[in-house]
Parts: sequence; structure tokens; C-alpha cells
Amino acid sequence: MNRESPGYILFFITAVSLFFGLLISVVNYATVDILKKNEAMHKNRVIARAFMLETEGSSPLSYEKAVSDKIEEHKLVSAGGERIYYKNRDTGEIGIIFSGTGFWDRITGIIVLSGDLETVRNIQFLEQKETPGLGARIEEKGFTDSFKGITVKWGNSPEKRIIIGPGDNAAGNRVDAITGATQTSASLMNMLNIELESFRNVYQVGRE
Repeated sequence: MNRESPGYILFFITAVSLFFGLLISVVNYATVDILKKNEAMHKNRVIARAFMLETEGSSPLSYEKAVSDKIEEHKLVSAGGERIYYKNRDTGEIGIIFSGTGFWDRITGIIVLSGDLETVRNIQFLEQKETPGLGARIEEKGFTDSFKGITVKWGNSPEKRIIIGPGDNAAGNRVDAITGATQTSASLMNMLNIELESFRNVYQVGRE
């Protein structure tokens, strides 16, 4: 066959595409269980840190045990679908998963509130792909610690219950934005307030 003919070129491209497509499928099939296991380990670690659980070491099994011993997973069903939240058996603290679009990509995390939903206990992130050194600093301890103890101002309009950026410090519901990452900070504030409003509405109905 003439290697410069259209038929040969089409055959070659098809063969190469099939080969690499099959190879990718095999690799994906072989690693799917490993990926699921790694995802579960990461989730346990983030939940344990969000609830500030004591662990016997830093191994995946330590985080898994801490979560299984202390944290309950609950499901709320509403017209909008199912909603999962977490509850500390000992303290009654509530962990809410939030997610939304940051400056570059999706941000997903967990915010832990007191049992009466009035005070933020902690915040941790499951996934984020913001700019290293800028938006990605939302995962730094200095930033996450600034949320501890702030008040959720339910009496405010929904978009101002938690403030990330300029505001009245006396209100007790504000943390500083990340320098140089205004868009990431604003996006995080928006998704937190949307999730808090949505969760409280469903949570209150589910408990009636």
C-alpha cells in the first residue's frame, strides 16, 4: 500500500486512535478502584480536619476511624433533590458541603457550624484549582483559621451573612479577603452564603 495514499493515512490514523483509546480504557479500568480509594481517604482527612477531630496518628486508617467513630452522615430530601450533611455525635456540630465556581475552576469544601447554625467552627477544602500563591491560599491555615468563631448573621440579607473582604469588624461575621485574590475571595463568599441559605431552608423543613 502506498504510504502517501489517503487510504493508508486513514488506516494508520484509525489504527493509532484505536490502540491508544484501548490503552486508555485499560488503564482507567485498572485504576478506577485505586482512584475511588484515594478519593475516600482524602474526604475522610478533610472531614476530620474540618471537625477538628483527634486522630491516632496521620495515617489514612486513623482519619477513617476518627470519622466513623464521631461523625454521622445524614440525608435531607427536598424538591431540589437530596442533600448530604454531617453531624458530630458528641458536639452536635453540623458540617455542610459547599461548591461553586471560583476564579478558574470549581471549589468544593466543608464548613462546620455549631449545632444551632449560629457560629462557624471551621472551614476546609476538598478541591480547588485556583492560582498557586494567590487564590490557592484559601487552603492555608491562616485563612481557614480566620473563620473560626465568626457569627453567621442570619438577620442580614442572604448575600451578607458571611463577609469575606471589607466590612464592619464589630459585626463579627467578617474575615479578610486574600491579598491579590479578590475574585476568588468574592466567589467563595458568594458560594458560602448561597449554600447556607439553601441548607437552612431544607434543614428546618426536614426537622419539622
